[in-house]
Amino acid sequence: MSLFKKLFTADPAALEKKADALFAAGDFGPAKLVYEKALDAHTDRAHASLVDKIRQCIDAIAEQRIDEAKKYLADGAIELATHELEGALEVAVTATIRDEAQQLLDGLEAEDAREQAVSHEMTDEERIALIAGQWQDEQADEYEGYGEPLFDALVAMQCERFEEAREGLQAIVERAAEPRYLWLELGRARLLTDDLAGGKDALERFLGALDTKEGGETKLGAHLALARLAEEGGDLDEAMSHFEGAIDAMPEDYRPYLAMGAFLRDKGHANEALDVLRTSLELSKSASADWRLLEELGLAYEAAGKTEEAKSFFEQVIEFFTQRQVRDFPVPTATTLAKLYEADDRLDRAADMYRALSQGGDRDHHALYHYEAGRLLRELGLEDEAHRMLTRAEALAAQDEELRDKVAALLQRQ
Repeated sequence: MSLFKKLFTADPAALEKKADALFAAGDFGPAKLVYEKALDAHTDRAHASLVDKIRQCIDAIAEQRIDEAKKYLADGAIELATHELEGALEVAVTATIRDEAQQLLDGLEAEDAREQAVSHEMTDEERIALIAGQWQDEQADEYEGYGEPLFDALVAMQCERFEEAREGLQAIVERAAEPRYLWLELGRARLLTDDLAGGKDALERFLGALDTKEGGETKLGAHLALARLAEEGGDLDEAMSHFEGAIDAMPEDYRPYLAMGAFLRDKGHANEALDVLRTSLELSKSASADWRLLEELGLAYEAAGKTEEAKSFFEQVIEFFTQRQVRDFPVPTATTLAKLYEADDRLDRAADMYRALSQGGDRDHHALYHYEAGRLLRELGLEDEAHRMLTRAEALAAQDEELRDKVAALLQRQ
């Protein structure tokens, strides 16, 4: 062989020997590259021994990434562990190594899903801010005279100790000379302890104690609460009367129209609901955007069979949240929009809605949302993403036998 050929022609045997040394030293990445160079230089481009050694290098690299992931897991570095496991899954050749990586990754997905499904309790500071921030001036003036016992009762109500709250408020109202807004609080507490008649009586006393131009937000809220009570009692005429009272309390406010429109839609009067909701929309233009109105318009249009208009309003709701970098979409909007997208064969958009819901605040239905996203991703041929969502669904569906069976059926179809 000429000197020229010696300089520019690779010797496969020498390259294989060099790669063997690298492999023995644990340098699997460099060893793989040299084995591949040897195979390129070999007269048999499918030389079995070299092909097998390349596969051994790939598996060794995958095993290294799995070992690294385990170290990250021990340190609590979940994101880094996930990255290593996904990398191992991408390169591994041997099924047992792939299975080990997948099982570890599935465990991380399941644990992450469980953590997302855990509710975090509101702090005392947040409760205090929530309570005091809702008071009107005249309401605050009245409450100041009741002192600490009132605050304790209101905190108890926020903490869902409703019986304690009701008893505390009842004791205060019995001592009060001229209770007004106090009746509102007692009415709420009674309703929360299922004393519907007592709650109605207290709210009516509250409304009766106010002057014509007093009340504002609280008067609006009392009328809407009484409307709901009348609705639950089957007295739709009384309910409508209270919706009208809410409008009279704040006639230039879009919210009582929104409440009345939602009531009419729920009772099957979609077209009448749309008339009222359009008025609400006109009034709302002087206020900040209210996604609840947009959602209610979407629901009313959908109930009226006007799906294009419905999608338009639902998409405005989604845009409202995404512009604020919030992905916790309202459930009625996201679920209805997902169904409309699926009906239009826009499976990717439908899957996006369910995927967002699976990470949102409706934790009781996380399993269902993971399943729906996985089902649609499977139909789109996105097997890895589908498996990820279905694995999470399986982890969360322990108490739902029917859903668990659906998830298992899809996982078995892989």
